Amino acid sequence: MINSEKNGKVAFFWDESYLWSLLAYHTFRGLSVDFELLTGSEIRSGALNRFDALFVPGGWAGDKMEALGTEGAARIRSFVESGGGYLGICGGAGLALTHESGLGLAPIGRLPTRVRVPSFSGLIGVEQTQPAHAMWEGIVEGTPFHAWWPGQFSLVDDTAVQVLARYREPVPGMSYVTDLPVEPEVDWPKWEASYGINLDPARLGGEPGVIETRFGEGRVILSYLHFDTEGDAGGNNVLANLLTYLAGGEKPEPAAAVLHHTHRAGEGSPSPEPGSRIACEVHETISALIDFGRHNFLWRWRTPWVLQWRRGVRGIEYSTLFVLSSEICDHAAVIGESKEDTSRLKRLRIITRSFATDARRLLMLERFAMSRGPLSPLKISDPEIKALRKELFSSTRRCGGRYREIVELMDRVLLPMLKKE
Repeated sequence: MINSEKNGKVAFFWDESYLWSLLAYHTFRGLSVDFELLTGSEIRSGALNRFDALFVPGGWAGDKMEALGTEGAARIRSFVESGGGYLGICGGAGLALTHESGLGLAPIGRLPTRVRVPSFSGLIGVEQTQPAHAMWEGIVEGTPFHAWWPGQFSLVDDTAVQVLARYREPVPGMSYVTDLPVEPEVDWPKWEASYGINLDPARLGGEPGVIETRFGEGRVILSYLHFDTEGDAGGNNVLANLLTYLAGGEKPEPAAAVLHHTHRAGEGSPSPEPGSRIACEVHETISALIDFGRHNFLWRWRTPWVLQWRRGVRGIEYSTLFVLSSEICDHAAVIGESKEDTSRLKRLRIITRSFATDARRLLMLERFAMSRGPLSPLKISDPEIKALRKELFSSTRRCGGRYREIVELMDRVLLPMLKKE
């Protein structure tokens, strides 16, 4: 069942995942996985030749494909075709599918937003459709797992794809659809009429959550369940099983917890060095913005790393800024003090302050708009809200606007720090 010829070395594709790559990074460290963070540039240069499997975390598949470029995509296809393993979680799963921004490793596509449930998040039960598969070793049937705003597979050829898990019912009190808690007595048709989107989580029942296929000599496993969710013992056990199944070697075992820290404004004692001090000032700015939204009843902390926000405002983006800036502040002691490092951090401080000022204005306008009725997170007639949303985030769900400039700069600061670890 496990390929004993492999040594367990895992390449971790870092680009264009931000929050999701950082959470998976900490889970990998907590499991003592033998892995290395790779960028699209390194993949284009042939770095995959040193590894047994490739892991791709969540994020936008189209952005990941752009980071890889034509040569990087070809390198991944060649790697898998020659016997390498591929494990994609959520956006990493979407990257492997057959569509305009996919690698074509699996002969299936994805359901369009209009026919799926686009806003589910939380714990959901699963059916182990292949209970003898290596991924389920040590996992009790009925164990729920996390899904964070998953896509959905559009199965085309069942003979070429093996379904390893199907969704059952969400766990009441531990799941949401947009900002609505999943409870037994929710009138979903009423809310669907109000929100104008599919909401009833029963639509997920029986849909495939994890699949396996072959591409050449390689195995491809794609999951819309986030087995890499930090602190989820059951899911992390499945992740360890899957990495061993694809990469060989010894099964990763939990080590001492290596969880990211979530600084609040004013906590900690930043280094007196200029770069380190600036890094923590950036986090204090984001922390104050988070507190502003919390005091205005626009969101609350759902986990240490993700907000539960009201429909009509952005949420995952603000969560991402908080977690990335927190991580950079945590690593302040290892920030280099070169002219380039300091210049980059100063630029980050400037654009973060400007973003926070305009974001406060946007949040207040959105709050007032909510008082007049349901507010769409994308469609809006108010010209000021529309202009601010476009400037700060873009007019789509994709990562854009000044937000994108900030997270890309944070990513360039953070990645060298993590590679030093």
